[in-house]
Order: sequence, then structure tokens, then C-alpha cells
Amino acid sequence: MAARSVSRPSRDTRTVALTLQGGGALGAYHRQIRLSLGATNLATGNLEFFDNHRDTIGPEHVLASGSLPPGFPATLVDGKLYWDGGCVSNTPLDAVVDEPAHPRMVVFVIDLWNPIGPPPESINAVLWRAKQIQYASRTAHHIDAVATKVNLRHALRLLKAAGVPEAAAVPDDPMLTERRLDIVHIVYRPDADQIPNSDAEFSRSSIAERREAGYRDMRAALDAHPWLRQQMPAHLGALVHRVEREKVSTRPEPNLHTTTDKPAAA
Repeated sequence: MAARSVSRPSRDTRTVALTLQGGGALGAYHRQIRLSLGATNLATGNLEFFDNHRDTIGPEHVLASGSLPPGFPATLVDGKLYWDGGCVSNTPLDAVVDEPAHPRMVVFVIDLWNPIGPPPESINAVLWRAKQIQYASRTAHHIDAVATKVNLRHALRLLKAAGVPEAAAVPDDPMLTERRLDIVHIVYRPDADQIPNSDAEFSRSSIAERREAGYRDMRAALDAHPWLRQQMPAHLGALVHRVEREKVSTRPEPNLHTTTDKPAAA
């Protein structure tokens, strides 16, 4: 199916569709490599996933997952209009975590937003600071919610195994099997020269700087490999590891008081 975009965007995505159609990039994703693309259904506002274990991925699916308004138009897929999945969630962890067939899972979450910053002193700084807080807090809350859900499932499994009457009434479910989840939260710290539209600023120098920062943090995460070194407490099923400017820390206990992902010393 040919990709088709609608509305009046500031960017024309037709050349992207032609590149995807002619470059053979999509053919490299076989079923051995899982590819899930999140997109926001414009009619319902729901986050939907195109998955190569279920769907035949084409250029339109890739375009839909990156159709971030207002710069990019909505993309038509099978008669439905879609925007970028980030309109609903930049960290769709549930699509990965809720796979019951994986008892040991390490998930890397790349966070491009900085929740920490000085008070703004101009309208541009206000717009940029508001965007940072909005997206960074959403990511932290989602990570915390997913880790809490996995830990609650683990606790319920322990209660059922211990024969607690109240827990025995809960139906058996594949999600209640023993498993370990490590979430590696890599947080990008942008320089002070960022502008309110930096999320859509794709100059070569900016991309190179972000790529280098991500490379350094990923190397730090792999060198520390806390998912192997950190012992999982018996009462937990999930741990969150945070990487910022090449420093790795682990939150050893579930956060029962707030929904803010605050790192603790490893």
C-alpha cells in the first residue's frame, strides 16, 4: 500500500515514503527481529501498534509512527489517520513488558527531555521549559507505574504461592509467572543553547551532538550492566536503573510514596 499523508504540513513526507519504498530497509526486519511501531489513532486518540509479528510493515506504518504534528501531516493507514505515537506516550513500555513469554527482560528507555532547569526569563525559555517538564515528567511517571505494576504482580504471585486465602481467589494468569524486569532509564541532558523547537530541529550538528551523548551514556550503562550486578530483592520483580551523563544509579526499592522517578545510590 502506498503511503499517503493528509492536511497541510510544514514538511512534505513524500520523499521519505519513496526512500522507504525503494531502499529495502523494511525488508531487513524478519520475524526473528521484533519491530513494533506506535501511532496515535486520530479518530479515537488511542495508541495503537503495528507489529511485524502480526502485520506486514510498510512505509505507511513507519510514516504514521513519526507523523508528529504540526510539522508533519497525519498519515493514512488502512483508511485511518494516524499521528506520532508520542502524542499519547513517548515510552510505550506496556507493549514490551506485557509479553508473558519473556521471564527475564532488560528494557532501555531513552529520555530526551530534562526535568531540571532554571526559571525561564523569556517567552522562548517559557515555551521550552514547559515542554521539558511536560514530557520528562510523563516519562518518569510511566516508568514508575510500569515498575510498580510488575512489583505488584510479583507480590501477588508470592501471596498465591504462600496460600493466602485472599490471593487464592485471584485467577491464574500468565503474567503472574516468575520474571525479572530491569528498566534502564537513559536521560539526555541537553546544552543550554536549546530552543523551543529543538524537538523538531534536525541539523547535522545537533544530531551529531545528541548521538555522541547517547553513545557515551549507553557505553556507561553497558559497562556498569546493573541488570547483571544488582541482585533483585526477593520481594521485587522490577528494578529501575538511571543513567545521566555517564553516571549509573539504581533505585533499590519500589516507590510507594510518589509517582516521581527519583534515583537512589546503587
